Amino acid sequence: MESNLTTLISLIGKGKTEEGTKGYISTRYYYDETKDTIYTSFFGSALYKILKKQDHNIDTWLIFGTNKSSWSELLYVIEEKHHDKMIELYDTVYDEENEGISQPLLSQWEQALQKHVPGLRLILVDPLDYQIYIDRMIHEIPDTKRRVVLDITHAFRHMPVIIAFSLMTLKHIKDISDIMVYYGALELKTNRNDQNEPTPILKIDFINNLVSYAENIAVFNYSGYFPNILDNLNISKTDKTYFWLEMNRQPRTDLETINMNLKEKSKENNHQGKIAEYINKEIEPLTGASLHRRMIERSKFFFARKQYLQSLVLLHEGLIIAMSRKYGLEHGQDYDGYRAVRDYIKDNKNTIFKDKAQIDAYYKLVHTRNSAVHGTTARGTQNFLEQEEHYEALFKEGIEIYKYITGE
Repeated sequence: MESNLTTLISLIGKGKTEEGTKGYISTRYYYDETKDTIYTSFFGSALYKILKKQDHNIDTWLIFGTNKSSWSELLYVIEEKHHDKMIELYDTVYDEENEGISQPLLSQWEQALQKHVPGLRLILVDPLDYQIYIDRMIHEIPDTKRRVVLDITHAFRHMPVIIAFSLMTLKHIKDISDIMVYYGALELKTNRNDQNEPTPILKIDFINNLVSYAENIAVFNYSGYFPNILDNLNISKTDKTYFWLEMNRQPRTDLETINMNLKEKSKENNHQGKIAEYINKEIEPLTGASLHRRMIERSKFFFARKQYLQSLVLLHEGLIIAMSRKYGLEHGQDYDGYRAVRDYIKDNKNTIFKDKAQIDAYYKLVHTRNSAVHGTTARGTQNFLEQEEHYEALFKEGIEIYKYITGE
């Protein structure tokens, strides 16, 4: 059964009442999904109750604020029947936060509230300390798989922005399955002074789409793995095509279908259209290409991303297959065929390659590949294995050899 473990993250600022004094304006927050209306000044308390009603197991609730935030407002997070016992401490917090609450008093307030709200943490921050949010969350958010709910309603505007980007960084470190963003949209009321008009609660689901786009484009950009980002574009069931491509099978029809779907999607005048156009720039050259051409294109892809071993292996194998096809040695992909191609190249190198420079470059590439793949001692190729700029120059020479062999 999927866990409903949830970390709620809220922010609290100073706020202003209608009279211009300290504290937030009380309003009726209305949540359409549950048809609940909750009258409160601090949106986080309304959200906490709504999430609990939806069976979220909130084991941590982090509230970030400054030393002048309205921490006293948190009294209304707990049931009214408990207020009398806490009124003296509440008054002390209220008075001190006007000048700047101390950490010891805030800790005392936290301990008192935790008796009624387990897992509550009140975190004092300097609004100009931008890294404190990720530093605190990395310690406060448990490692067990969970959702994170971010309430962006209160506090300085830059604070929830920093927290949102921090959560994207922590998403995998902390095994966060979803990031849900809520906003108590007081500004969307027709008349902010009408206490009977409810304040809408916005659940911004599209945030997860954006996170997924960012992650899956990054995966594609650095590994070439495209099924996840294609799923984002509603182009599904492409895992087999990618597997075949990785295993040097012949997925020509499937690649053509993907290319066609991406071209159609790129006609859309929206973000998905532009993403499709971006992805297809890498996939289209593979469509209808020969095996050796696909290998060379993928070697260039990995070379551009500094994944040098993959680029080296694919370039070497692409050259072998290209030469075997050109000179009628159709079995260059098995061991005996590979030896036949190797012997043929050795015996006919003066006619296969343009000049001595290409011959030298080819054999340097072969020896570099063998040393890199097998981890053997470099013999005359140490500079290509240990100096990046030398390998990059050799790779480019190998691409020129491929162009000469294929006439491209």
